Amino acid sequence: MARFAMKIPHITITGLLCFCVALCAPNLTRAERLILSKDGIDISFEEAFTYSVKHTNSGAYEVSMSKPLATHRVLQNLYVLKRIDQLVTDTGIIPPSERQYLENDIRRRISLERYLDKVISERMAEIDWDGLAEAEYAQKKSELKSSEEVRVEHILVSIESLPFEAFVSKVRAVQEALARGEDFAKLIAEYSDDPSVERNGGDLGFFTRQRMQPTFADAAFGLQDYGEITGPVMTRFGAHFIRFLDRRDPETLPFDRVKRALIKEIKKSTESALREEFLGVFRDEIRPELAEVSEPDLLQEFLRAYEQLETAGDVIRD
Repeated sequence: MARFAMKIPHITITGLLCFCVALCAPNLTRAERLILSKDGIDISFEEAFTYSVKHTNSGAYEVSMSKPLATHRVLQNLYVLKRIDQLVTDTGIIPPSERQYLENDIRRRISLERYLDKVISERMAEIDWDGLAEAEYAQKKSELKSSEEVRVEHILVSIESLPFEAFVSKVRAVQEALARGEDFAKLIAEYSDDPSVERNGGDLGFFTRQRMQPTFADAAFGLQDYGEITGPVMTRFGAHFIRFLDRRDPETLPFDRVKRALIKEIKKSTESALREEFLGVFRDEIRPELAEVSEPDLLQEFLRAYEQLETAGDVIRD
């Protein structure tokens, strides 16, 4: 029987240790793996990674972090924060007592918001928003109307590309042509500087008052009869001559058109109400104890203590 010999290379103890360290390195706690160290400021992988997650849009993490130097900016930002924190600590800008207060206050406020987010989300998940929106629509139906709209066509004499004298001369030429009763469509083609003329022939379609410049909107909505013309009306674009075509009066909006906006509005008010409801439970817990505390006496204590701080020049900052 043929014998097969396996050739094993010589491995030193040092080499074996290095091999084991390399093999196990990915399993070391990443918090212990330093990425950057400068004058006593150490930044571990875990710190940098956590910072990147907390300060990047969760829906675009990979895209954001893949941008050139994005990881370096994370390290720079984190270094600056830790470096300044070190300076503040070393120089006593924030006294130890205030530092402890700030740490506790921030932690408690975050805890409060996390708790409220959780309990409010759970409660809101049980609500029939479509049903509430339908009820709200039935109650406010008469108020949910579209805006008034008008449709006009216009001639624009632009003030941008002409010397003022030429601009005035062109405006007068349009006025004189209109006075002679010349066809408005013909004048649009001949005189209008609106770049959309080739596409719409000067017809602006239906629009609400809010869509146009105030002076233009006032003039357009002031017209009543088909074919009625007004102008020149000045806007930042130049002089307009406006011809009335049609009007749409406000009408009740269908439910499907306002459903999303109603749900958004109801969710906002419900979230605010639930927040007060949940906080109210905890506020009520100490009502008996509060009744035993003299508010006037406590106020005087607060004021005396604050006066002492002001005298010492040590008023607590935000």
